[in-house]
Amino acid sequence: MNQDEKAHEAQVKESGGLLHHLFGRGGHETPAYRRVAEETGFLGHRHETPEPCAHSGPPTKSTLNLGDIQGFILRGYRMPMVRHFLLTVSVPAEARKLLGRLVSGDESDAPQITTAEDWHVGFEPGLGDNLADVPRHKPDYCLNLGITWPGLIALEVKDRVPTISFKSFGAFIAGAAERAKLVGDAGVSGPQNWVGGFGKGSDHVLVTLHAISPEAMTMYSDRLSALFAEGGAFQEIWRQDGMALMEMKDGKCVPTFKVHFGYTDGISMTTVRGGPERYPPDHQQPCEPWLFVLQEEAENYFVPEPRELGLNGSFAVFKKIETDVVGFENFLQSNKDKIDPELLAAKMCGRWRNGVPLALSPETDSPPGGIPPEQLNNFEYVNADGSGDPKGLRCPVGAHMRRINPRGQPVTGQGQPGGSNTTHRLIRRGLPYGPAYDPTQPHDGLERGLLGYFINSSIENQYEFVLSQWVNDSAFAGSVRLNPKAKDPMIGTQDPAESIFVIPQANGAPPIKVTGFSSFITTKAAAYCFLPSITAVKFISKL
Repeated sequence: MNQDEKAHEAQVKESGGLLHHLFGRGGHETPAYRRVAEETGFLGHRHETPEPCAHSGPPTKSTLNLGDIQGFILRGYRMPMVRHFLLTVSVPAEARKLLGRLVSGDESDAPQITTAEDWHVGFEPGLGDNLADVPRHKPDYCLNLGITWPGLIALEVKDRVPTISFKSFGAFIAGAAERAKLVGDAGVSGPQNWVGGFGKGSDHVLVTLHAISPEAMTMYSDRLSALFAEGGAFQEIWRQDGMALMEMKDGKCVPTFKVHFGYTDGISMTTVRGGPERYPPDHQQPCEPWLFVLQEEAENYFVPEPRELGLNGSFAVFKKIETDVVGFENFLQSNKDKIDPELLAAKMCGRWRNGVPLALSPETDSPPGGIPPEQLNNFEYVNADGSGDPKGLRCPVGAHMRRINPRGQPVTGQGQPGGSNTTHRLIRRGLPYGPAYDPTQPHDGLERGLLGYFINSSIENQYEFVLSQWVNDSAFAGSVRLNPKAKDPMIGTQDPAESIFVIPQANGAPPIKVTGFSSFITTKAAAYCFLPSITAVKFISKL
């Protein structure tokens, strides 16, 4: 048993009995699970939905072909567990045939790839959902598929379709290993250290299975494994599980949206114009749908050819990221003579660990009167007239959250105060892996981190731009001069001999400088994936 499997086994042992109580048997939700999941948001938001952001304009029915688009591109499933399978193609014809069975509509034959439609049952209704439709039960699993460029080659798509063209997507063709240094994946995070065959050319197809219960996960995993092996179609070369971290609430063990560093996750949502979900207000212009779904009207790329292959698809960067929670917590404590550890954690991230943003509450994580959950993302850093927090006195300009989504801050790629910075946005879908961190037993030797996808239509303009220009560059903030060695303090690639994070102080007081820290994350695997539409999967299957 490898370390990944040991970590997962420990996590399951830790929470297994409680999970069985919550999730029930046979893949169906128990009343206990539904109650706690609704409380924590894993079955979607309740019906007290905030009004759309003022920038969003009047609600409009989506023109996106939701039934042709893979579901996790536009929808958050909010299921508490996930399993990722990495496959290599063994018999191309059998592999293509199997992919077709995943979109045949015959659930009795094979689990079906989940699309972006029909999610009004069990979730908050979206703008494009028809409330007159006959209600159906929430599915007990969701299934999605990514194919790398070596995977398309191994499936013989290029051989059988001479006109194939991904001319706007050179990063996808080059692959994650070739482009690793551009995004800071070097040294211990470099491809030579990646697990499971990632970056070696045999990482062809990623199948991702979300499930509502341990029983459902086992049942559908067994079905998929049997399908992969039929006719020698695929060989499974790696798998990894993720699971929502659990915590006690009112005497019950409930799934949370927390990550291993202790922060509440999933607060900041990327608003898609005409998308199927409702989004809480966030002061930003909605992103155009072609930033995440390959569309003809896109401004910065040509849809891959042939159109049956390219339209309604997307791209995603899959990553396994190990988090150094012990190193992070020790770093916070080592600077307590300069700044309170929890305030330092908030300044580094841009939010307090409970999710309250510094932009709305810079002094405390419990402001008088509180902040309604739907308002936790409704703020701006710099307004159109230059007011707000341009120098980072409330939230440092170099904080993690402000780097990955600068909002109205004039930065590289967006030079106007109050600008929307939407053309570089990402959609992230992920869950933690490994057991929850126990501060009473910090050196347990178990690996913990995050698994998931960064979804975008242009890996170069979105994922790579954000990582190279905003996360790992000190000059990203334009007129605000950061230390030349400054990078994102939480996910930047750090050298302890040079690392620095500067926290500005009000009233001319000297800034607080913390130095000498290592990277708190390590990339353990990465893959640049094409997320084909349902039409595209059928097209491939018939070649």
